[in-house]
This record gives sequence, C-alpha cells and structure tokens, in this order.
Amino acid sequence: MAEVFYRKWRPKSLSEVVGQEAITKTLKQAVTQGRVAHAYLFCGTRGTGKTSTARIMAKAINCMSPRDGEPDNECHICVGINESRALDLIEIDAASNRGIDDIRDLSDKVRFSPNEARFKIYIIDEVHMLTEPAFNALLKTLEEPPAHAVFILATTEAHKVPLTIISRCQRFDFRRIPIEQMVAKLGDICAQEGIEASHGALQLVSRIANGGLRDAENLLEQVFVSYGSTIDEDDVRQLLKLGGDEMALELVGHIVGKSVSEGIAAINSTSEQGNDLRQLLRGTLEYLRSLLLIKTGAGAQFGYSDEVAERLNTLAADTQMEHLYRVLKVFAGVNMRRDTASTLPLELAMVESAMQPERAVVAAVAAPRREAAPQAAPPPPRYAPPPASPPPNSQPYRQPPRQSQPQPPPRPTRVAAEAPAGAPASMNGELPAQPAARLEHQWRTITWALRHVGTRFMLGALLNSCKEREVADDTIVLKFAHRSNMERIQEELDNPESRRAMDDAVVKAMGGSFRIKVSLVNGGNSAGTQSASQRSHLVLAAQAMGARIVSEKEDEQR
Repeated sequence: MAEVFYRKWRPKSLSEVVGQEAITKTLKQAVTQGRVAHAYLFCGTRGTGKTSTARIMAKAINCMSPRDGEPDNECHICVGINESRALDLIEIDAASNRGIDDIRDLSDKVRFSPNEARFKIYIIDEVHMLTEPAFNALLKTLEEPPAHAVFILATTEAHKVPLTIISRCQRFDFRRIPIEQMVAKLGDICAQEGIEASHGALQLVSRIANGGLRDAENLLEQVFVSYGSTIDEDDVRQLLKLGGDEMALELVGHIVGKSVSEGIAAINSTSEQGNDLRQLLRGTLEYLRSLLLIKTGAGAQFGYSDEVAERLNTLAADTQMEHLYRVLKVFAGVNMRRDTASTLPLELAMVESAMQPERAVVAAVAAPRREAAPQAAPPPPRYAPPPASPPPNSQPYRQPPRQSQPQPPPRPTRVAAEAPAGAPASMNGELPAQPAARLEHQWRTITWALRHVGTRFMLGALLNSCKEREVADDTIVLKFAHRSNMERIQEELDNPESRRAMDDAVVKAMGGSFRIKVSLVNGGNSAGTQSASQRSHLVLAAQAMGARIVSEKEDEQR
C-alpha cells in the first residue's frame, strides 16, 4: 500500500520544518549547547508541525553524532525513530489515554532507565484532553522528573492546559504556515512525485488549507489521485466543488456597487446550478475581507491569481471604508445552518447591505433628543405613518390654577406627545406647555414606564403613592404621606441605575431634564407629628398607666 503524502514527506530534520524558523533555531541551539529542557509544550493549530518537530527533537537529543543540533538520520537511534520501532520514544494519545490510571502507569514506568538511548522521550499529543485528576498526576512527574526523561506535550488548545503544567514547560507557539512557503513545499513534493501542477492550483490548495501543511498535502494527493499527474486550478475547483468562487467574486462586485437586483440574480443563479450556497457565503466573506485588508493597506498575501488580485484592487478603489465595514458585518451575520438550500438569508443580506446607509440615517433621526425646554416636534419623515388624530370631543387637560397662588393663563403652545408602546390609551393627547400641568398630565406615563424598574422596590408602585407633586424651576418635588415610602424611593434613587431610569422617564415625559427631590406632605408622620393611632383613647389610657409607644405600623398604600 502506498504511503500517503503527509507521512511520506514528513520532515526529518529541523531545517525541513516549514514556516517555524524561530522555533527550530531555538531548538537547534538547545541541542548544540546541551541545554535541553526536561519538558516542552508545543502549541498551535493542526498541521503546523508540532508532532513532527517533537519526533525530530527526540532524534536530535539521542543522536549518536548530531550535526549543528540536527540529527544525522544515519545512526541506529535515528533510523529506529524514523521507522517507528524505537523503544525509548513513547508516543501517547491523550484523547484515548486521558484518565488518571493511564498517567499513573506512565509515572511508574518513567522511573526505569532507557533501553539503549540516553533519554526516554515521552510525546503526549492533544494533552489538553487529559482529565483534571490526570493533570494532577502528571504535574507531580513534571515537578520531579528523572534525569533520563524528557516530556514533549503537544496541543491545539493551549487555553485548556492548566497553568501549573504550562509553567513547568518551555512553551513554543507554532504559527500558521504562510501561503508562499506552503506553495513552495507543495511544489517540491510535486517535483519529487512527477506531478505537473499549475501555480494557480497550488495557490488554491494552499489557501483552502488555511495555514495547515498537512491539510494541503492531503488535498494535493486527493487531486492527484482524481485527475492524474497534470493538475490545474479548474481541477481543484471541480473536485472540491468550489464553482461558487467565481460567482462569489461577481456577487462582491454587486455588493460594492449596491446593485440589488443583479446581486439577487447572481445568488439565485448559483442556487439553480446546484452549487453550495454556504460555499458562496464563505467565498463572499473571504473576498470582502480581502477588500478590507487591501483598503487598509495591511499588505496581506491572499494567494489569488493575478486576474483576481487586479479585480479586487479595482473593487477596493471603488468602495468606501464605511460601506465595506457595514456589508462585512451584514454578511458575517448570515445564518444558513437551518436551511442550507434557501436563498432568502443571502437575499436579505444583499438588500440590507445596499440599504444600510439610509437605515443609519433613519436611526439617527429617530433617536430621542434631550433638550432643556420643550420644543415643537419636528415634522414626521416621509417614511413614518401619519400621526393618529385625537378622538372626537376630547379636550386637552389643563391644570386648574391654585387658590393660594394664582397662575397666569397657559400659553396656547402645545407639544404633541406619543405614548410608549403598550401604554394605556389615556396617555395619548396634547401636552400642556406649563411644567406643572405637563407633569400632572404625564404622571401616569412616568409611573407606567417605571413599573418594572428598581433594585429592592419597584419605582412605579412607589410613585403611585406620591400625594403631591410640585415643579420649581428645574426641580420636581415629590411629596409622600408616609415616611417609609419616601425613604424607600430615596433608597432607589440613590442607586445609579434606578436614578438613570427615573431621569430618562422624566426627560421623555417632560421634554427636558429635571432634578428629583422627595419630601413629606406637611411633615407627614415625622417625629413632631402625632398620628391618629397616638390620639386614640385606648393609647392615651395606656400611656396614663405608664405605657410607652415602641413602634407604629403605618397604613401604607400599595
């Protein structure tokens, strides 16, 4: 049986590891200077060379005649490791051997001396899969390792490895392999295997692999088996069903040009041809991201052909950064998990991406404004429904003047108000211009808006117990009959969130900002006021016999 590409062309020396020059240089120096650590942690995404580097390190540490920190691959130790028959190299899959018993067995065996090499090398792959008790057992071994043991831990999810383990290892983070280096490696494999692959085909394979060389080698072998020794870009697209990429580029052109009808037609054409709409979305997002990087001057390498790169540069020059940012957010939020065959999510995204600037203007116009004094409402925009006419025979509410302090007649100016969604219908109508009259007219609106606001007590319920309300300049004084209600609402107003909600409700109802103060009605049931219970003949008789009042239960309104 033929050996697969990723095993056949696995690197055998540190210099052959692709895209990890900084790591391999450090490891070479460690071997050359004899400063090999007792534990290493290799982190990185799949296919970036973690396990291969661990195997090379096992050879370099035990090699009989190393050369500049590299194994010679000729001594019996290196040959044994290359042929997977070395007894002193123990590879453990933590996904299958993740329990505490497995690690205890390892801890027992690690005490034995190596069979023929100088060091016993333990490679634990996917170490993040170990259980918490297993990590605790491994920790003890890493704290006091025998002199003849070296541990190399590999993981794709370093955040799941306990910090106590990481702190006892030398950590190396393997990066994704750049496209150019991956293309060069695939080109070398093609030359060794007698494959004629176009540069565009290798670029496409490298781009799809997303930084993982093993995935790229597997894709290359799959295309080679399917189409023979001559491979071009169309073969890769046909095998991987990437026919929607060209349509994705066309769709991006319609998105940038805000051509809604052409964009929807392109989406439906892709669906009718039987192409995967999810691939169309992925391709669209990839091209939009490339436009963003081009627009920002990031200078990233995309691995596109010259024709596609020129097209993207033209589109980037024709679009604005603000529009590009908006459409990227719109298409990134498309969810096609439930129905992968439906074109509706992409069609809605196409329409929304073209309408987004106008919607932003609408949101800015519709935002509530805070003003110092009430002003006439602006005329409704053309897209809003006409305001509802007041019911017949309805008269605007007018606050009667007080007897003790007559007020001047209210000005004829009226400000139109609209009740919040779900509010009682009685809250609708015209608002008086005088602040005091307006407060009385809008009081139900304020209490209704605060009915669910409060940390310990609901503000709406407490405000319903307010007996009198006065407006003096920029201050609203709320008067309560019972001290307990006043203290409760003061406690809520001392909370920043409740205070902010109260201020917002007052601003919306009154058209301006007011300070809120609370007090008792004519002193209320304060210490200097005798309550009705204290004037009772039973209480007076009890006091005459030497009794005293300890507490008084108030008749509160809820």
